Amino acid sequence: MSGATPTVSVPAPIGWDPQGIISLRFPEIAELARSAHHEMRTLEAELDRRESRGDATSCPRQILRELRWRLEYTADTSGIRATLARLRSWAASPSSRSATARNSDEACDACSHVWFLQLDACVDHMLAADFDGQTTPTRLLDRVNDPARLKDYLESLLVSRLDEDGINRRKELNFATADLVRLILWRRPRNYPWDPRLETVIRRFIAEWQDPTTGFFGADYLIGGRRFRTTDLSLTFHMARYLEGGIGYWPQLIDTLFAIRDRRYPNGWLDEVGVTSHNNYDVAVLFQLGWPQMNAGQRQRAETELMRMLDWCLTAAIAPDGRILARAIGEALPESYYFTVAFLDTVGYFDPAKRFWTQRDFPEMSAVRARLEGRLAILPQTDPMVRMAYERLQRGGR
Repeated sequence: MSGATPTVSVPAPIGWDPQGIISLRFPEIAELARSAHHEMRTLEAELDRRESRGDATSCPRQILRELRWRLEYTADTSGIRATLARLRSWAASPSSRSATARNSDEACDACSHVWFLQLDACVDHMLAADFDGQTTPTRLLDRVNDPARLKDYLESLLVSRLDEDGINRRKELNFATADLVRLILWRRPRNYPWDPRLETVIRRFIAEWQDPTTGFFGADYLIGGRRFRTTDLSLTFHMARYLEGGIGYWPQLIDTLFAIRDRRYPNGWLDEVGVTSHNNYDVAVLFQLGWPQMNAGQRQRAETELMRMLDWCLTAAIAPDGRILARAIGEALPESYYFTVAFLDTVGYFDPAKRFWTQRDFPEMSAVRARLEGRLAILPQTDPMVRMAYERLQRGGR
């Protein structure tokens, strides 16, 4: 790719952690993370309680997401302190908390100070069928609505140079590509004047980015003159899903997917808390999209893994009353319901026509669906994740 350094890349060692490198070179970051951890967990618990009674929590969730990104992906101590101060200000102000609970019409980008996080906070609103543009600023898109600017921006995210600036660009690469692929290729928002030349730019970028050896997409890191290449579950899921399987190297991709089963996210299936519905959903979608190109052995192994994930979901992730018990770190309550429902929908639990991998019957599916719908009914109804979970339960998703 023309914007990348010519240094030959090699696979990153198993367990290699760019966050650890940032912490080693910038020890103040690790100390800031330790000091902020308790506050963040306390606020997350409060937001869970508010979401469980239907309150909107978009603003503090955006601030928390930005803070996590700054702590885990940057060495920007001043930015971390400023974001932490905004979070403390929100938590200390009863008027701010009550206004957030009431105001579901606040602009979706109002509470983050980082462009790609603003875009990600707004993308589901922009993709919604009833989007009217009144509370979602399409001006966010102007930054990349030009072939040269889009190309330069995407290529600037491919390689992180931790020695130089202490910034791991993997999160921005993940969010920006996932959001821009959908918005540009799906021509959303419908009333936004996208430059028609952008589709060629983004499709070429994706084709050149995919690794033919592993079939995966990943972030690269230039450290000490060496370039490390990673296999990233989330990046690969996003590109495969949003191009509806229209990527290359599926046999290699499936073999790699099996190989990283027991590794840590984002380079494996396991989050820091272990198994999660979010990662299981990503894996299930890759199995679904790759199924037509799998050989018999790959299909047999995929069937085993899908049954194992489904058993875990029904016994460990969902309580008998429909509550979600297993969640990824930092995951909002509506997100935990969405990813659980999305996994079940993908594997065809609610719809026999979608059971690409099995002929099994699931007679308890109606009761599980009813319990999940009951729980969704008490969550913030304007939250895009809640709306999408309903769609998957009631109409099979989109």
